[in-house]
Amino acid sequence: MKSRCLPVSAWYRSTATAFAGALLLSACIGSGGIHTHESMIDPASLDPGVALRVTQQDADWPTDHWWQQWRDPQLDTLVQDATAGNPGLRAVEERIDAARFQAQIAGANVLPQLNADGSFERRRYARYTTPAPPGGTTVWSNTIQADLSYDLDLWGKSRAIREGALDNVHATAADARFAQVELQTAVVRSYVELSLQYALLDVYRAVQDEQQRTLDIATRRWRAGVGSRVEVSQASTQFAMSSTRVQQAQQQVALSRIGIAGLVGKGPGYGDSLHRPSLAFSVPIALPASLPAELIGHRPDVVAGRWRVLDADKGIDAAHADFYPDINLLATASLGSAATFGGFFNFLNSDGVGHGVGAAISLPIFDGGRRRGQYGVAVSSRDAAVDLYNQSVVNAMQAVAVQVVSLRSLEEQQASIENTLDSTRRSFRLADTGYRSGITEFLNVLAAQNEQLQQEESLAEIQAKRLDAWALLMKELGGGFASAPPSQVLQGASDAGRD
Repeated sequence: MKSRCLPVSAWYRSTATAFAGALLLSACIGSGGIHTHESMIDPASLDPGVALRVTQQDADWPTDHWWQQWRDPQLDTLVQDATAGNPGLRAVEERIDAARFQAQIAGANVLPQLNADGSFERRRYARYTTPAPPGGTTVWSNTIQADLSYDLDLWGKSRAIREGALDNVHATAADARFAQVELQTAVVRSYVELSLQYALLDVYRAVQDEQQRTLDIATRRWRAGVGSRVEVSQASTQFAMSSTRVQQAQQQVALSRIGIAGLVGKGPGYGDSLHRPSLAFSVPIALPASLPAELIGHRPDVVAGRWRVLDADKGIDAAHADFYPDINLLATASLGSAATFGGFFNFLNSDGVGHGVGAAISLPIFDGGRRRGQYGVAVSSRDAAVDLYNQSVVNAMQAVAVQVVSLRSLEEQQASIENTLDSTRRSFRLADTGYRSGITEFLNVLAAQNEQLQQEESLAEIQAKRLDAWALLMKELGGGFASAPPSQVLQGASDAGRD
């Protein structure tokens, strides 16, 4: 069997090519041993703690529109209005558009670039400075040129930049979702506050009615000669204080309405149309035992952090690719003329055709450490992004546990206050009956009445705190956010990459 040998000239060419390639790569700047140090934490690896491990298995997963279980149509309308036209949310959505266009700009570098320009000039050439021809004549000097360039992107720099820009689009979309969840939670919490103020207003009005009745009794007893003027004065003071409390509660109702209108993005008049909330106070607090591993990684801010780590990874790839040679393919075609004879269209001639084909090679050899510094910045930025992501996971886990513990404690506190309130109501009835019968003193009535008022206030506040804690828990769970940004945003990002 005969062996086939390369001709001597071909062997020299192949050897020279290999040697040149090795020389180019060896001449390139290296990373100098710079590398990443941080790794992303797995949410499932964190210990959820007793508060979350012992939660019931049969609870429903938190989903979007979680507030609808409270069955308050007015609240549904408020949240819908807030998310539909809020200026703050529109500003976040505009950042998504800006990120998409940035991705479009980055994607342009992976495509061929074609540019054309032309100049059309009527020029007179000086006779004494330009030899004839065309010295001393006036002619048309026209030219049209088209330049085509294509970066081979041998090391993937442009692709890495483009992919990083798309990752930034995804992160911005997750930011927008988180802003929406925060706004929804803020509206719900403000609505709970409005409900609390109405509940306190009911308490103060009921106490005011009781104190009015007590004042009437004290006045009749004084006039009948069985009571004292001091009792009337004390009852009158308590009634005046209850009137002040009613006025303060009415003020807080009005301020809560204005605050809700501001969150919705409307004028104060929007709050005037709000009627009293009708919230259900029996809120479920049970959660699945696998909650941390299943949901923490789906929070919008955690998802955004994960996309930003991917963006930073692409930044490292782009900075590393900058160490190697850059090769661009070039092509030029032109038409031009500045002939002595001929008119405006004289350049549209085969004799005016010019063209060129070639390649431009950029070889980094020594740059004073600039590329290595850029690579170090990219690596440090990536480690910082990982640290921020890990911290967001830890913070999310902690926040969920805090709200679960708070809900359980508030439920126990509510039961305790309800028992205490029943006891204070019995005490007030006994003191009131004894005072009417002349058995007990008026101070006993005032003490029992004040204690009942305190427990009424405490009960309303605890009920509101449970609703507020539930709203915060839904926020910490991400509002039922899925693990990927909205499909329309992803589609927009893909379109931006193709443009």
